[in-house]
This record gives sequence, C-alpha cells and structure tokens, in this order.
Amino acid sequence: MAEIFISYASEDRNRVRPLAEALQERGFSVWWDRSLAAGHDYTAEIERELNAAKAVIVVWTQSSAASTFVRDEAGRARDEGRLVPVLLDAVQIPLGFGAFQAEDFTRWNGGANAPQMQILEEALKAKLEGRSVDGAAVARKRRRLMARVRLVSLLTVIALVVGIAAGGRYLFDPPQTEVTQADLQAELLRLLAEGRLTPEQAIQLAEILESGALGQQTASLEAPAPAAEEAPAPGAPMDGMSTRSMEASFASVSEAEFDAEARETYRNAVSDLLRHPDSGVRQAALQLSNDQTRDLAMQAMWDYAAAHPDDPARDKIYLVCGAVGEANDNALGQRALEMAANLEPQDAGVWRMLSRSYNRTNRTEAAQGAALVSEAVTAQNRGETEQAEAQLERALPSLRDAPEAAAQVATELGEIAQSRDDWGVASTRFAEAYSARERVVRQRPNAEAAEALEADAQQLVIALDRSGRSREACERLRQAQEAHDVAAPDAELLQRCQRELRAPLRPRVELAPRLQADPEIRQRIAPAPTEQRTP
Repeated sequence: MAEIFISYASEDRNRVRPLAEALQERGFSVWWDRSLAAGHDYTAEIERELNAAKAVIVVWTQSSAASTFVRDEAGRARDEGRLVPVLLDAVQIPLGFGAFQAEDFTRWNGGANAPQMQILEEALKAKLEGRSVDGAAVARKRRRLMARVRLVSLLTVIALVVGIAAGGRYLFDPPQTEVTQADLQAELLRLLAEGRLTPEQAIQLAEILESGALGQQTASLEAPAPAAEEAPAPGAPMDGMSTRSMEASFASVSEAEFDAEARETYRNAVSDLLRHPDSGVRQAALQLSNDQTRDLAMQAMWDYAAAHPDDPARDKIYLVCGAVGEANDNALGQRALEMAANLEPQDAGVWRMLSRSYNRTNRTEAAQGAALVSEAVTAQNRGETEQAEAQLERALPSLRDAPEAAAQVATELGEIAQSRDDWGVASTRFAEAYSARERVVRQRPNAEAAEALEADAQQLVIALDRSGRSREACERLRQAQEAHDVAAPDAELLQRCQRELRAPLRPRVELAPRLQADPEIRQRIAPAPTEQRTP
C-alpha cells in the first residue's frame, strides 16, 4: 500500500501524471488509478488504497470541483486529518474545504525540484510523520523560494527574450559587437541544455512568447458571441435546412472563446516543450513566436511527433501546433487539432478550437458538430452522462465529412453504451468508429490513426461477442486482421474464432495501447466467464 493517495477527476489524468511522477522522483510512495492492473476490482482497489494512505492529495481543478467522487474522497481525508489540497486551476474550492491551505500549482510546470514541490513536501512529511504542519515555516519558505524564482526570471529569461524581440540586441550591458537573434536563441537553448532554466522560468518564457505566437489580444475579446439564428416558427419553411442542421446551428464558438482556449492551451503546453529533451523541439518552440520561422517550426514539431509516437509530450506538440496554427490560419493547425481531439477527447477546449477551425474553412456543419461535442464533453465531465450522450448523438451526423472527429465521437458513444452493458448499441457505434478510422488511414496514414483503428476494431469484436453474435465477431476479427493486421483482444476469443471459422487466424494477441492505458475500459472489456458465452 502507498503512503500517499492522489484524488482527482478522471479527465485530468494527463495533468496529474507529472505530479505523481515528481513525487515519486522525490522518494514518496504514491498511488493513483494509473496503478490499477487489468482485472482488478476498480472500486475495491480505490477503497483499500484510500483507507491505507497516510496523506491524501486532492487536486482541485474545474473538473474535480464538480466531481462527487473527488468531494467524497476529500471529505473523508479532511475528517481524518489526512487532507493535503493542491490547486491546478484557479477555482473556487467547494464548501467545506476552503479553510485548508491549498498549495498553488497553477503555474507549476512539472519539475520535481520546483519551489511548489519543495513546499508540498513539507506538508506531506508532516502528515507521514504524524505531526502538525508548521504553517509559519512553510509560509516563510514559500516567500523565499518564489521571490528567488521571480528574481532569476527577470535577470535571465526576460532580458534574453526581449533582446530577441528587439532584433537581436542586449538591453543590459551590450557587447561591442551586435548580437543576432540566433545568438540569443542559442543562449536560451544553452540554459535549457544545462538545466539552468527552471520550470517557472519556462512558464515565464511561454507567457512572453505568447503574443508573438498567437498575436496581440484584440477587441474581439470584448465582443459578444455571435447571436444564434432565430428558429423559424412552427410550420415555417426552413429554406432547405434540415431539422438536424437547424438544431446544430445553435451550437457555436465565438472568437473570444477560441482566443481564450488557444492562449490557455499554448501557455500550458509550450512551457513543457521549452524543456523538452530534444533540442529540435526546444528550438521550434522558441521559433513559433517569429513570423519568419513559425511555419517551419510547426512542421518540425509535427514531423517529430509523427516520428516519435511514444513520446509522452506528443499530445502537447499537437496542442501547440493546433492553437498556433489555427490562430495564424495555417492549414496544419486543423490537422493538429484533429489529432489532439483523438489524444485528448475529454478536453472540451480542443473541440471548441476545432469548431472554430472548421468554421474558418467553411465546413459549417462540422463546426456545429464540434461545438456540440465540446458541450457534451463539459456535461460528461460534470457526471451528466445522459445529457452528454444526447449531445454526442446530435453531433455525430454533422461530422460525416470530418472522419477523425466522427470516429472519436462514435468511439465515445460506444464506450458509454459499453459502460451500461448495452453491447448491441456499443457494437453499432464501434462499427461506425471503425469505418471512419479506415477512411482516415486511407487518406492520411499515421501511427496514431493505426493505433486508434486497432482499438476500435478490438472493441467492436468484443461488443459483438458479448451481444451473442459470436460468428459475426469472428468474421470481423478475420477481416480486420487481413486488412490492417489487427491483434486479437484476448487468447480465449482467438481460439474460439479459429474453431468457429475453421480457418487459422494470426496468433498475435495484444490489447491496443489505448485500451491498456485506461483501467476503466480494461475492466469493462475483460473476458466474460466462459459459461456466459455463446458456443
């Protein structure tokens, strides 16, 4: 059993991962639901770990503040004196928890040695040792560390970046010869390579570079969202607009909403990329703020992500390319946002940016569909599954000309049906997702599309089998293997299909990486007892 339990909303999983890893790097024993093994009883495992932990970190975000599960876990930790709250978003902490000092991680960038981690360590050690936290000592340490970070940021990062913006001239103690922008960028990269740029400095740098990458904020931020078209009176002609399109027309994304999402996305992602291990990625992250180098920098980042599908920063690369590309009308931006929507389907902001992108390229119906998906994701993150499912059902037909987005929506609908054991509906939705993925693979083959296609094929086979259509499941597996070399989801199903079809199938058995990564999905699709299966 771990000493520290992390409580958070499931849609924040990728944001919480760096916190768990940083704590482990500092020597703490940590449990979060990524630790679940396939086949474990999900609820019972959480209950055991929560009861055993000596400290419970509750990660407050927009999503977790609205989560019943997180509030329940936080309430138990509070009542038992084990609560250690952390803020990832600047949110109003739910009633009953505001009296507890929450460490501000809203500007943290994942560094295990960052000041925020040093301060958090003080509170955790006190909990683990069974003593009270010395609030005054922690406050003094917080002031000292954060003052040091601000000072170093001013003396290093700002001077260098302002020098770049000024056309390659130092502002303080200029040397005898003029220094070029390339020289200053090389100096920044040297600081990164030598570990002299802290996570907080990377955040500072991202904020300074933001205006160059996304443009200055304009009056559009203050402008009201475009008014939705007024629905015609009952019986009035619709001028050729279908009922579905008319309903979808009420979903839209304003320029102000897009700008806010793009800026938040850029700040959160590019600060990580400025500390990326690959120097080419770091260089490209800097060059995104320069009109002359932006397009080449975006292409370099895209090429890196395509060549390194296992890089944990891949989602951030696509997010940055999407936000910057869309803000600057670069065609690569839309493709990057579609990739990001598949990697981060529970991020409503990605769907809002994608909606604006489709609208910019005159794909009005797809734009409406993406806006509906953003509303569905928001509802689902609040635990309103029925409302989310209804919105996704409305969105799916509008995305027929956007196969990557349509595939993700169909997959989500399949997983919702799967969660209530409605295997018939699940098989229909996974079939739609698989068909859309095949279009994507034919049009733009890439590792991410192939991985998603295999996951949908496996979920389709499992859903058909669970719904009593075993022979059809086996036929689907055979077809997917022949067309795309899809692995069987489990050995028992593979053996039954070989007997059923009286033909050899590829012996490769491996659950798709996307399914392996999510313990909830793993539990849902685990093989059912043999006696419940159709012979």
